Amino acid sequence: MKIVIWCANLISVGGGARLLSNLLPAMARQAGIERVRLVISAETRFRERVNGISYPNMEIAYFSGSIQSAEGQALLQDTHVVYFFWPHGPEYVPIGMPTICTFHDTTVLDYVPPFLSGSVVTHVWRAAKEWLDNMTSVVVSSHHVKGRLIQHFGPACEAATVIEHAIVPAPTLEAGELSPGLAARIPQHYILYPSNISPHKNHYNLLLAYSRFREKHPIPLILFGHNTELLRSVPPLWPDQLYIPTLVSLIHRTGLRLDDHIYPLGFVPDNDVIPLVRQAQALIMPSLSEGGGSYPVEEALKLGVPVLCSDIPVMREHLSRHSAEVVWFDPESPDAIARALEQLFGNYAHYKASAMAGIHDPSETWDDIALKYILVFHRAYQKYHRI
Repeated sequence: MKIVIWCANLISVGGGARLLSNLLPAMARQAGIERVRLVISAETRFRERVNGISYPNMEIAYFSGSIQSAEGQALLQDTHVVYFFWPHGPEYVPIGMPTICTFHDTTVLDYVPPFLSGSVVTHVWRAAKEWLDNMTSVVVSSHHVKGRLIQHFGPACEAATVIEHAIVPAPTLEAGELSPGLAARIPQHYILYPSNISPHKNHYNLLLAYSRFREKHPIPLILFGHNTELLRSVPPLWPDQLYIPTLVSLIHRTGLRLDDHIYPLGFVPDNDVIPLVRQAQALIMPSLSEGGGSYPVEEALKLGVPVLCSDIPVMREHLSRHSAEVVWFDPESPDAIARALEQLFGNYAHYKASAMAGIHDPSETWDDIALKYILVFHRAYQKYHRI
């Protein structure tokens, strides 16, 4: 089989990129795959993300134009199926071939940011429906996402295939130390929240809860991920992005001090992610919504780092595969988050021992996940050609 993974639009610099950097080589490793070609924007610098992994049947083509252009069509030549890895954003266009997409989440429809108008949300819904209605096959990252698609778009989404992929995205959890520059910037002990700064990631409630918690427990909070460095803005030099000034205002109102109480690091290179997680006292995941689970939570548990987590359906689904005791909380309540922090650090030895005991919980491999995708691709090819 010859596969094109089409991702000429920019993808998530977080979980989406980490998923794709593992899925691409895993697909290339499978028997019967003659070629898997990733088409992706050069802005992603994606060749650097695959850690030097290369196979004769694996190609990465930098391209950010239209799939209907002459160059775009040339990239589809002699291909059996086209897999749209990231349909969140670009408009669907027909290409006259078997097509598959992964619908990663319905966050914009479930947790509408306060600054979006109804017309924008309606546009998002219509764009998503175009993808869902016109794909030969649809993959979703969790049973939770499948249920949300059915709720938003109707019973036709019952046909979506669930392929869970919330497993450790790093090639190894053992190698590597923090880069010297980063190590010099951070405290020895800390709570960690790795995430971009989108509203559903719930930094507002976390910061409010943390400002109360730290009055008795002076353990710092490290934030890293896309745009978290903008939390360092000092009024009247406000960041010119939606929502982030609200967080900057909260930080100053609650008296949280930069590089003392909180450490917003911005984007952190892949080689520093695992060392940061490994050295944390705890990892907190306060998100209001996720698609297939959380890679940072998975990494923390595989490293024996205690986890505090939003009590939301997708995370219950994800963590049902783990034996470690997790401290759950209502992400809508700053008081509940503060109580969860008190609970963990008031019984730290217990939660640390539970996390350490769960390090060797069984898990699927990326080859397992790639095989599931390839089965969907074969079925889509047969369905399209009525074989």
